[in-house]
Amino acid sequence: MNKKVVFFIIVVLASLLFFRKEEKFQNAFSVIALPIKNTYRNITNSVNDTIDQYISQSNSIKNLKKENILLRKYLYNQKSTINQLEQYSKVRVKKLDANKNVLHIQTLSYKKLNDFSYIYLTDDDGTLKDDKIYGLIQKNVVAGIAIKKDNRLEGILLSNEKCQFSTFIGKNKMPGIAKGVDEKTMEINFIPKWSKISIGDKVVTSGLDNIFLANIPVGVVSKVLTRSTYKTAIIKTYADVLHPNYFYLVKKVPIQIHDLNKTLQKDKNSTTN
Repeated sequence: MNKKVVFFIIVVLASLLFFRKEEKFQNAFSVIALPIKNTYRNITNSVNDTIDQYISQSNSIKNLKKENILLRKYLYNQKSTINQLEQYSKVRVKKLDANKNVLHIQTLSYKKLNDFSYIYLTDDDGTLKDDKIYGLIQKNVVAGIAIKKDNRLEGILLSNEKCQFSTFIGKNKMPGIAKGVDEKTMEINFIPKWSKISIGDKVVTSGLDNIFLANIPVGVVSKVLTRSTYKTAIIKTYADVLHPNYFYLVKKVPIQIHDLNKTLQKDKNSTTN
């Protein structure tokens, strides 16, 4: 047989044998690679799912933030409404509204932006007199005074030194004149030097200055000072003058019944003696 033919046959047989082995090897490699491919696919799917979930959560967070802002706005509006209703309900509405000498008024604005003790008030009554001093009540406590000037009703709150009115201190009702100091403090001057007043004594309006009704709470004594000819009481006030929303204005102080009874009793005693 020709050597070339023999060599060709050998090459063909060797090729067939190699390709058979190569096919077995490829099949074996494919079998081994299947778990790796499956793991890779699972990891890829997991990563994609995580990315999708993150994007979804991110979008959800953005939407929740928007909803939270809206809810906060609604909550703020609800709180404002509730606070206004509470202010209406906590004041002695029946007692004060039944009195034609007391007006319900509202703050319009501050008179000066850098001074929270001066405010402009509504004046729907139309009968208030110019330059007359009126008392302002916030809820159930004294908040300041009001004066009508140039057809505008101005409020002077307790934090202003120009806010002054007469008071009684303690159970013995020692007289004194209240004067504004700051948002939470007033001083009561011209208290008789012999008066017995103590820390913790309550301060109320006297009703004798024709500004306030009698016995409206003002504050409580926190310190007592002795001057040369009189005593001074430093008091912590009850009113929230930093939030001047609604007030009751004492248009006219009627004759106090208890004062009238005392006067009649004095007259009776003097007549008897």
